[in-house]
Amino acid sequence: MNPTVSNGPVLQLFDIVDNTLTNTEGLKLHLALQAALQNQAGSVTLSLLNLTAFSSSFLNSSFGALYEQQGADFMKRIRLTNYKLTQLQQLKDYLTDVAQLQQSE
Repeated sequence: MNPTVSNGPVLQLFDIVDNTLTNTEGLKLHLALQAALQNQAGSVTLSLLNLTAFSSSFLNSSFGALYEQQGADFMKRIRLTNYKLTQLQQLKDYLTDVAQLQQSE
């Protein structure tokens, strides 16, 4: 996850979702990221401006679902911006856990 802004589309998290607590909202982000990645050969930037925290339900339905569909390489194409270090760490920890679960299956 590269914190620099790309030349590709910039998605504003809270233009896509109302909150980062539920599976339903996570699915909205999943669909938006999936469409942006499919329509763009390069990177997609996701702004986490005004985010306080992710719930595990939200992460499962957004980043977890993308990981299951596309593998770990999808994160190389997502650039995060406007995040706090704790948010970045939470996302990294989550993706590490998902990767370990995928390997054990």
